[in-house]
Amino acid sequence: MVSIKDIPNPLKAVIFDLDDTLVLSTVDFAKFKHLVIERIVRQGEDGKLYSPNETIVAILGRYEQRMLAQGVPENEIRARLAELDRIMDEVELERVSETEAIEGAANLLQLLRAKGIKVGILTRGCHEYATEALSRTGLISFVDKLECRNSETRAKPDPQAYLNLVRSLGIRVEETIFIGDHPIDAQCAENAGVIFIAVESGDVPREMLLEAGSAEIFKHVGEMIAWFEDILSS
Repeated sequence: MVSIKDIPNPLKAVIFDLDDTLVLSTVDFAKFKHLVIERIVRQGEDGKLYSPNETIVAILGRYEQRMLAQGVPENEIRARLAELDRIMDEVELERVSETEAIEGAANLLQLLRAKGIKVGILTRGCHEYATEALSRTGLISFVDKLECRNSETRAKPDPQAYLNLVRSLGIRVEETIFIGDHPIDAQCAENAGVIFIAVESGDVPREMLLEAGSAEIFKHVGEMIAWFEDILSS
């Protein structure tokens, strides 16, 4: 369990994952992965090398590594990955109008902002999806910066996107903590050298979140309000 002395002092920003952390995801990830694999095959890959049971991170990572090993020119790799981005964008936006906030999300973000803590969102979703989801749930007014999926920046668990976001907030990485619902988030936090706090509002079992290195686990972000009040009043 994280003690108050483990939290950065001063704590200047809290970085959140989006889907199933602050909002209930409406994205059809099964369709998402099937369409990506289908397009990868059309781009010349062997479909047997990719499974929809894997994370999209694993699928895209393997594809990029194979292109590099095959000597595909860098501009062609970027073009292929951008094409996959467009497919993912379309699926993400299909049901974004149904997005709802996780219980207590608005109250937590409001508390952080009232205490002078900046709020950043780090998501593998596209910018249009993230801004629409946050707008529809009324959370966007509490958010200082967004870092979303794009074909130019390495997404989590690579720390590049996290570090870009922290830099855009004008603070140092050691002045932040990361909150998310997935082992990929935990790995990103470890790679960035920050504390990771997990929520169980996604579909990842508690045991898996513990194994991933979560310093603390809550049922959902609403349960974190009293915890943050203690930390920020000390």
